[in-house]
Amino acid sequence: MTDDLINRLAADLEPTRPRAIERRLILALVIGVLVTIVGVYLVLDLMMGRPFGGADSAMMFWTKFGYTLAFGLLGLAAAPVLARPDGRIIWPLAGAGVLALIALGSGGMMWMRADWSMPMLMGQTAMVCPWLIVLAGTPVLIALLSALRTSAPRSPTLAGFAAGLVAGGFGAWAYAFYCGETGMMFMAVWYSLGIAMTALLGAVIGKFVLRW
Repeated sequence: MTDDLINRLAADLEPTRPRAIERRLILALVIGVLVTIVGVYLVLDLMMGRPFGGADSAMMFWTKFGYTLAFGLLGLAAAPVLARPDGRIIWPLAGAGVLALIALGSGGMMWMRADWSMPMLMGQTAMVCPWLIVLAGTPVLIALLSALRTSAPRSPTLAGFAAGLVAGGFGAWAYAFYCGETGMMFMAVWYSLGIAMTALLGAVIGKFVLRW
């Protein structure tokens, strides 16, 4: 009976295409980022009056551009591995922590040289920046979690965290095009907080929706 049952279950199996998880996640990311770009434009440009390319400092804009994109790519490196039943990977998540510490260290030194100027830390938008990053990353997070529901992650919480890290990074990246803040410490604290909040949101949701 057991052998017969196994044969019946295996009869209709079809081979999975190579890199199927990666392809699915990339497609979800593209869709999510496109929705994020449109949503950020509608909310920040049309509703709040923040023009595209609002950053006054080209150097700070490119710093935020690279910083946020790095988080998104680190999460993207971890997500396909953590989506598998035997998936274990540490370096992208550890790299994200190191990246945040480097930014905080650099920002802290600049803040100290500016005599602990509160405008350098708080800017004009500190209280809304993290929440807007979470909002901007939400379409990406929804798309990635939907794609991951077809997988079988060893740890649904970690897989969700990786998806949230991708979403937070790309959400912050899209937000940076409209952010006029130019303080390094502002970016290190409030951008990092927004990305971390999105990653934690992904972990909490993933714990429940990625079970198998």
